[in-house]
Parts: sequence; C-alpha cells; structure tokens
Amino acid sequence: MNAPKRIFLIQTAFIGDAVLSTPLPRAVKVLYPEAELDLVLTPQTEIIYRRNPDISKIYVFQKSSGWWRKLRSLAGMIRALRERRYDVALSVHVSFTSSLIMLLSGAPIRIGYPRQKFATARVSLPSGYPMHKRSLLLLGPLTDRVFDLSTRLYIPPESAASIEAFLKQESLNPEKLVALAPGSIWATKRWPREFFAELIRGLHNAGWQCVVLGGNSDNDLCAGILKAAQTPAINAAGRFDLITSAELIRRCRLLICNDSGPLHIANAVQTPVLAIMGPTRTPGFLPYREHDRMVEIDLYCRPCGKHGHQKCPEGHWRCMREILPERVLQQALEMLR
Repeated sequence: MNAPKRIFLIQTAFIGDAVLSTPLPRAVKVLYPEAELDLVLTPQTEIIYRRNPDISKIYVFQKSSGWWRKLRSLAGMIRALRERRYDVALSVHVSFTSSLIMLLSGAPIRIGYPRQKFATARVSLPSGYPMHKRSLLLLGPLTDRVFDLSTRLYIPPESAASIEAFLKQESLNPEKLVALAPGSIWATKRWPREFFAELIRGLHNAGWQCVVLGGNSDNDLCAGILKAAQTPAINAAGRFDLITSAELIRRCRLLICNDSGPLHIANAVQTPVLAIMGPTRTPGFLPYREHDRMVEIDLYCRPCGKHGHQKCPEGHWRCMREILPERVLQQALEMLR
C-alpha cells in the first residue's frame, strides 16, 4: 500500500475513553509523518485534542443533541469527509453510527474492532486488554511496529498561567497539594460525600492542602463536601475547563477519585492516582501507571456493570459504604510519603 495522504479517526465515547485513545494519533504520525490526520469527536471531548500538534482538523459530531440535530450534524460531517477524500479510516468507537461514518466517508481502507460494521479490516481484541493499548491495535493491518503506549495531554501556556495564578491567589503549595474528584455521572460510583469530608479532615490534620475538582454539575456536591469537612480546602469545581483542570491535577502530588474521567486525566499528566472503585472494575479502564493504587472490596455482586448505576441493583451499596475513610487516608498517606 502506498503511504496514505489523509487519515481520519473516530472517537465519540466518553472523556476517559478519549484520553485513553491519545496514543493512537501520535503513533499514526510516527508511521505516516507526511499524512494529514483528522479526528471525529463529540463537543465534550473536542477540547482534549484541540492543541494536539498531530491533528490537522477536528470534526465535532453532535452525537447527543436530539435526533434532528444529530442527523444534520451527521449529514454535514459526511459531506465534509467525502470532500477530503480520505485514504484510511480508523474507528476507536464501536457503534453502528461510527461504522456508517466510515463507510459513507468513501475511505477505501476502514479498520475497526471485531464488531465493527462495514470495515475492510478488523483487529482481534483480547478480553480485558488495557484501553490505553487497545487503540494501537488498529494499526495492526498497517504495520508491525511498536509504539509509545503512554497517554498524553497538551497543556497550552494560557492554562499553565491560569493555574499558576490560582495557586498563588489561594496560597497553595504544589509540594503539599492533594486533589480530590468526588463526581461521576453515575450515582453508585460516587463515594459518599461524608467520607470525602472525613478524608479531607484527615489530610489536613496530616499537613496536606486539599483542592476539590469537578465540572459545573459537581459544584453543589463539592460545596457540600467542604461544608461538611469544616476544614480549610478549596472548591475548584466548575472554575476551569477540562484542559486547565488537567494542569491543576498535574501540579498536585496525588489525585484521589472515583472510577471516572479525572483518573485517566491524571494518568495522562503523570500524577499518581488513588482510585476508589465501587460498582465497576472494568478491565482495560483501570489506572495503569506503576505507583497508582486502587481501594476496593470483594463482594459477590461486583462489578455490577460496565458504567455503574443511578441506584444500587442490590439495594445496599456496600461496595462504597464499606470502603471507610480511614482506609483511604492510610493509602493516601503511604503514597504521599
């Protein structure tokens, strides 16, 4: 096969999935440095790749905006893809819509996972294969080269300057700073707020500063935790965009979080992670750096699903309620030492 001139990738899953897929565009540019590389993303994940130097163009697909807006977005994007005359399409996301985008783009080479429709080549996917390695399997039909597996985010200078100003304003010392991310869109994956409050008190008493992170939707949760903690700590929920929040996580000594997007962001900026794993323990989506840790308990009912639930299917939520704050605090202090 001649070296392709234009390649596009599809990744329309959650924020964590998009972060875990960052090794793929970097590897594509190593393999085909002269090729133009474009991405299909959602409005929520576009910011992750906005400053990525390997990407030429980003198509934003309105995947979750109602059927009429989604259809209009899909039609416009397919027209644009066809005009670009791509040689290769790779889909990290397995769905009928992603498969249809690849087919209708006109790309003669379309590579996906085993369940991908309309693919010209499919790669095998071992059970439980780590997600940050999984996207690179898509290059198997094109090469047998080995690539860098690490996830990575590109922080613009303005984000770094914003966090530097924030740290000075709040008198925060990165050498003594711990980040906590208590949110999740799935209620059963959120460790109890009173436990987070007790954890913050314990960290403060041990001489550590705490900053609580999240999006706009997490502001009330974070404010409630700090109110219950009755301890000096900073609520940064909703204060920064995703990439600037990533820079704040990068400046911290440790991130303590649920099984959620911040876990993967911390891995991508090389900040150690202590993950509190409740209803989920999905192989391939666990923290992957050498010194990361997980806190969990063995139960007959877990994991109870890939994403978690809004209510515990068993009605007891023991997977989170039985992970007590003193246990998490002990793990955190050991990592911080």
